[in-house]
Amino acid sequence: MRFYQPLKGYAYNSASLFLAHFAMPFIKKGDRLLDVGAGCGVVGLLCARQFANPLDLIEIDSEMATFAKLNCQNVPNARVHHSDFLTCPLEPNFYGVVLSNPPYYPKDSLKSPHTQKAQATNQSYLPLLEFCAKVARLLKPQGYFVLCYHASLADSLLTALQRAKLKPTLLRFVHPFYSHKASLVICAARKASKSPLMIAPPLITHNSKDQQDNTPEVALIYEKFKTHSIKASLA
Repeated sequence: MRFYQPLKGYAYNSASLFLAHFAMPFIKKGDRLLDVGAGCGVVGLLCARQFANPLDLIEIDSEMATFAKLNCQNVPNARVHHSDFLTCPLEPNFYGVVLSNPPYYPKDSLKSPHTQKAQATNQSYLPLLEFCAKVARLLKPQGYFVLCYHASLADSLLTALQRAKLKPTLLRFVHPFYSHKASLVICAARKASKSPLMIAPPLITHNSKDQQDNTPEVALIYEKFKTHSIKASLA
């Protein structure tokens, strides 16, 4: 699947593919999906294609929203909103699954001088508690919120989800090597659920420091999605 991205802007990475792979079991035919902070649309489009799910994508950055629209041009059931998620008028109790790779750096941390990257990484643009609260309003009862977050901030994520009455049901930690600490956590939380929290086996991404030396599971994820990035300029 081809994805157009900015020539010099913020690009999707392996975390997007890991998130899409993790989310697949939670998506059913007919579910309306919402991808928040969609970037060029990679997560939402990969998740929607299995059952041709209707898909809304929200992106605050105008350039990234334009690329998302370009990537959606042959997907009739997808629509892109160039908007701030917190102020975008969306129908409550409407979505079966909400997906996101949100900003996670604390709002008082040093921001990137590049606005596009800052929007993608700093919570001042999308505070976690407000984010989770709005997701809870938009989800149907028993709907799923599937997202990835920095592993070192997993406690903050779980607290925010629980305050928004979204029950974390499955966590999976991502490690760069067997001997290294986790760098990413992928989480599924469910609205109006009493299911116990389960911790999945870790996802190890590499056998060695050679960036091409992927573990068999990661190689299968890349093979499954077969994404092809095309760098382009809007000028």
